[in-house]
Amino acid sequence: MKEQLQLLWKLQTVEQQIDEAQKEQDSYPLALEELQEMLKAQEEKREDEKRKIEECEKERLKKEGELDLENERIKRSQLKLLEIKTNKEYQALLQEIEGSKERNGQREEEIIKLLDEIDQLKSNYTGTVEKTQKERLVIEEEISKIKDKMATVEQDLLHLQQSKEEIVPVLDSALLKRYNTLKEKKNGTAIVLVKNEGCQGCFVNIPPQMYNEVQKNKEIILCPNCHRILYWENNPTD
Repeated sequence: MKEQLQLLWKLQTVEQQIDEAQKEQDSYPLALEELQEMLKAQEEKREDEKRKIEECEKERLKKEGELDLENERIKRSQLKLLEIKTNKEYQALLQEIEGSKERNGQREEEIIKLLDEIDQLKSNYTGTVEKTQKERLVIEEEISKIKDKMATVEQDLLHLQQSKEEIVPVLDSALLKRYNTLKEKKNGTAIVLVKNEGCQGCFVNIPPQMYNEVQKNKEIILCPNCHRILYWENNPTD
């Protein structure tokens, strides 16, 4: 029975390690997804700033085109002034020229503002590119580390599963069934150590005679409080 208890304790240890490894494995896809989202957000930020620059450049070209067209109209109107016969027509055309000049003055101010805005946007974009390039290196390094961890935990799971498959066949079937039943009822912990005359599952002291019997590991003894299988590990520190 001593060997069976040792195997049972080893099985539980391996199964708990499998559970932990699986939890770790399950956490990696989410971590990778979050890092990928960070990369995506960086790219979207750069593209958004780039798009704003392009929009401002487009607006600037449009206003410069309007300015050129208006200047052409002014030139034509000024030439037309030389051909006008009446003072009324002359004043009307002169007023039209002044209106065109005023509109062009507004356009020039708008173009200057756009040029200032474009300069600021380009400066921001340069800063964003430099910052995101550095951040991208950090994120990509983290992604690489996670992928390495994923490979490692996958190998660990294979080895742990192999260990479990080696233990199960040599365990007494009735003992294994009892273990599995307890494991389901006791949140994955069916067998617990006894230390300092106490059960390490519920931390309640056990009777002295029972404590002496547990140390022999010759039979299945359950904790009178939590009803888990008690196990004495032969450790000089105990």
